[in-house]
Amino acid sequence: MKGSRIPAQALEMARKAATRVRELEAAANDALHGRGDAAGHRALMIEKCETLADLPEAVEQAATEADTPEAEEFLAGLADFARRAGQAMDLGSIFYMTALLYPEDYVAGDKNDLERFLDGFDAV
Repeated sequence: MKGSRIPAQALEMARKAATRVRELEAAANDALHGRGDAAGHRALMIEKCETLADLPEAVEQAATEADTPEAEEFLAGLADFARRAGQAMDLGSIFYMTALLYPEDYVAGDKNDLERFLDGFDAV
């Protein structure tokens, strides 16, 4: 997958969403651990999942301009992240929402699953 080329606009949109996810996670962590605001934490985790759930549709037009197997692979990967985010919201599981994108062996400071996935693509 490394070096798979997709339209720059699609990749940039996905990277912005990944940055937004990190921002939401940081704000949620601060809400819960800094202020003891469980409701605020939950709302931010839901927003994180909504951001992921909306991602394939948000980048679809830009990605399909390439009409290549790489673009299809890119959209399929994003659809999988969206599906898992939808499951987390359907279950209403804060644990699942929080753990989404992070493998069991995740070390703080490492890239999450979405960031690693996006690193497999180059812009054209």
